Amino acid sequence: MAAVEAAVGENGRERIVVFACNWCSYAGADGAGVARLQQPPNARIIRTMCSGRVAEKFILRAFELGAAMVLVSGCHLADCHYISANSWTQKRVDRLWDRLEKLGIRPERLQLEWISAAEGQKFARVMQEIEEMRKTVTAEEIEHTRRVLAEEREKEAVRKKPRVKA
Repeated sequence: MAAVEAAVGENGRERIVVFACNWCSYAGADGAGVARLQQPPNARIIRTMCSGRVAEKFILRAFELGAAMVLVSGCHLADCHYISANSWTQKRVDRLWDRLEKLGIRPERLQLEWISAAEGQKFARVMQEIEEMRKTVTAEEIEHTRRVLAEEREKEAVRKKPRVKA
């Protein structure tokens, strides 16, 4: 969670938090950087071993802290280094899109992309597209997201709180 908090930082409204798998997407981001391809300076990359390791709570925490956009990126579906872990990523993000919509949060603020190590140009293009989407996210939208997710977290904490018998 500390990585998420550091990635969002002080200027959450301007932040794009990127969860990139070590084997493909992170290497693609590195390739884009080495090729000096234009990328938004407000993106913060969190390197994960696999997109399948990106828990829902990490994504929701980024939004609760004020991130405007979140990208989860991993290996192409047939090329996961952990066999089929990214298929779980797809299912997790599908669930999150539904959940965000039910909470009145624009699901498009969460993006999912499959980017290989050889696709530095694709990584740069995706980041530019996400930056354009980020510009449409309003301060009111971010505040609504923060409030709703904080309330959800508090409700969950109450549900999980052990009850003491008198």
